[in-house]
Amino acid sequence: MNVDAEILAGEVAAPTRSITFPTDPFSFQPGPGQEIANTYCFICHSADYIYTQPPHSQTTWTEIIKKMKLAFGCPIPDESIALLAEYLTHQNEISPLTSSPLDIQKASSPSRNEQGSLDKGKSVYTTHCLNCHGRMGKGDGPIGKMLIPPAANLTVIGKKSDKELLKTIQNGRPGTAMPSWKGDLSAQDILDVLSYVRSFPQESSKK
Repeated sequence: MNVDAEILAGEVAAPTRSITFPTDPFSFQPGPGQEIANTYCFICHSADYIYTQPPHSQTTWTEIIKKMKLAFGCPIPDESIALLAEYLTHQNEISPLTSSPLDIQKASSPSRNEQGSLDKGKSVYTTHCLNCHGRMGKGDGPIGKMLIPPAANLTVIGKKSDKELLKTIQNGRPGTAMPSWKGDLSAQDILDVLSYVRSFPQESSKK
């Protein structure tokens, strides 16, 4: 057992115990513009952060989105700004959806029926991860290259356990731009995206 595995194993005192994260995560409500919000707002913000903003007019939301684009480099296309602003305006008085917490202990050794779906994982990755980690997971996405430190290279994670990766997706990585996704992705979404990330060719395997 390596050091990381020993540390993680130490967090579970007995085989029958599990770690279940608090049931306080949120995601965007369905509606025209939801996918745009998922794709571009999640780069820097949680859904909870958006829903705690005071009610804004569509004009104000438009100004905020343009500021995110011009001042902070959000890669949202100009043609998507109006629809996103309209969507966020409609969300002013709507509560965000809650997502199911992920049981890390159970998910760290999922049964065959609990394995993530590659196709669904690819969709989750394209929506939430590609802008930072890049199409092939090398950390070279349009946002990832500008981060300090840069986004993680997912083609060098072969030695990390599923449990460690699941915890990173859930909790984020302090000191980096990697956010906690437990508030924005369901338990199944996280298993799916982990399966997709595991499908990336690892650099060590090429040597």
